[in-house]
Amino acid sequence: METAEVQNERLKGHMLSLRDPAAWEHTLSLTRDSLHSYDTDSRLNGITSVILIGHGTSYATALNAEYFFSHFAKIKARAITAYQFRQYSEEYLHAPEKTLVIGISSGGNTVSVVEGLKIAKTAGCLTMCLSHEREHNLAGVADFRINADTRIEDRAKVMAYSVSHQFLLAAAFLTALNLGKRRGALSDEAFSYWCTQFDQMRSKLSCLPELWDEMKSLAADFRGRGYHNLVVLGTGPNFGTMKEGALKICEFSWLFCAGEELEDFAHGRFRELNGSIPLLVISPCEKTYAKTMDILAGCALSQTPAVIFTSKSTPAMDKLSSRVVLMPELEEPMTPFLYVFAMWFFGFHIRSMENEIVGEKRFGLYASDIDFPVHFDASGNRLA
Repeated sequence: METAEVQNERLKGHMLSLRDPAAWEHTLSLTRDSLHSYDTDSRLNGITSVILIGHGTSYATALNAEYFFSHFAKIKARAITAYQFRQYSEEYLHAPEKTLVIGISSGGNTVSVVEGLKIAKTAGCLTMCLSHEREHNLAGVADFRINADTRIEDRAKVMAYSVSHQFLLAAAFLTALNLGKRRGALSDEAFSYWCTQFDQMRSKLSCLPELWDEMKSLAADFRGRGYHNLVVLGTGPNFGTMKEGALKICEFSWLFCAGEELEDFAHGRFRELNGSIPLLVISPCEKTYAKTMDILAGCALSQTPAVIFTSKSTPAMDKLSSRVVLMPELEEPMTPFLYVFAMWFFGFHIRSMENEIVGEKRFGLYASDIDFPVHFDASGNRLA
């Protein structure tokens, strides 16, 4: 059996591989080819709303994608957990003939995503799936199939999703641009501009080795202080980044980590904090600066440690925060592709420093193992 060190080193290499822009080319080719196959399909022309469904990392991707569709396609978009949509679809499908429902699943077989897409299609919606290029259950339901290289973790022999999230996010970004151009919400010039910004983002991921070392330093400091609970804050295009960051810190490190919206956190939960629960705050630019400083004022008064991830710091931010992690400057819609790495790396180092496997099962369970009939009979007795 491989040691924790060997397995963790493989995951490290997997995540850091995206610092090379060429590592994105295969998945981008898959996505662009699948988008081009619908260039002359007129069914999308009458769409007025988009609903995105998923779970776990795919739900975080959906939250990021909600921003992309609203921002670039200028269309009403909403991300909903797949189970909620599946069980209460009638509450969301008020004009199904004008609604596109997008199911997101790295493996393509998440039951609630598949069932949600079936319900949407029966109701008269157009349906789309974002997943891998091979056969899977979502592909058998969706009207449109957008491919990405989401089986890359299998080939890399790593247990935790990471790179596939970025590839699904890229697919969602390009799909939103495509729909925006189709709807006339994006001019040819604007479409080209955002494609260029995406390419520039990929080149700026050359910072990942430096960010890796910075997160190792932060993880060592947190371990030394004995922290066992954390909160990640984010908003806007990074609402999904916050969700994915908190999720991966839990999955990677076995620490409890909650994700909260930047201001909403202050309305109640903040009063429960003390020096034992640090905040990781995603605040890339001026748009979130003032609210970040409000949070830091509360942190100073409550003795709450706070680490700020931003491209622009100020003397006041430096003074009131525990640490400022400076990130390369990007257009704000591009920042989710970069800032999520900080959370991944932090969670990785916490677990790796304990000489344990990053992302391994806990209680012998992955999400697919949380299934009542597999473990218990109808009376609630544990099966052998």
